[in-house]
Amino acid sequence: MARRRVKGIAFDMYGTLVDVGAVAETCNEIAPDPIAFNAHWRAKQLEYTFLLSLMGRYQDFWRVSEQALEFTTRQFGLDVSPEQRSRLMEAWLHPRPYPEVATALSRLKERYALAVLSNGSPKMLRTGLERTRLLEHFRWVISVDAIRLYKPSPRVYQLAVTKMKLGKEEILFVSSNSFDVVGAKSFGFKVCWINRTGAPLDPLGPKPDLVVRTIDELSTEPE
Repeated sequence: MARRRVKGIAFDMYGTLVDVGAVAETCNEIAPDPIAFNAHWRAKQLEYTFLLSLMGRYQDFWRVSEQALEFTTRQFGLDVSPEQRSRLMEAWLHPRPYPEVATALSRLKERYALAVLSNGSPKMLRTGLERTRLLEHFRWVISVDAIRLYKPSPRVYQLAVTKMKLGKEEILFVSSNSFDVVGAKSFGFKVCWINRTGAPLDPLGPKPDLVVRTIDELSTEPE
């Protein structure tokens, strides 16, 4: 039986379309090693989403990010003023898209229905996409807030199927996050992993259908 052709592409947001490492620039004013601080903040942020889902609890991604920041400042022994804390959080509303993203999305939207499927809160996603001028490329901006549960729950990926009105076999999911790649592939999506750094894939589940370094390497005819 022939495989169904891809009709839509769903993209993860943070680390895939926009550079979460760019938040480190805002960390310069408080952390001697802003890259390490930012990496720890990001890791804690994701850890909290996993824990909340396992516990059957939910707080939106903005609140999760605030709590992860609070822990990280304590871990690094830093004294952060309310004004500095506010600037650090605001950095998530001013994301920096990777250089190739706008051009690649402009090309892909001519052939496919495009969506964002993200852990981000609706406000974070809408504001970030507007400020990066990427919003115009997407028919749907889908937040896990709709079901109050985080990736890699299968229910999150089902949101894309429901909103895009396509079969899971007709959707290509694109992410730079290994846990997201494994989760989406386990759900039944065709999956492209954006592996910008040559990182190893987590050996927990199925492999992606396609691995590229940047989004502009994504074929206009994903199989």
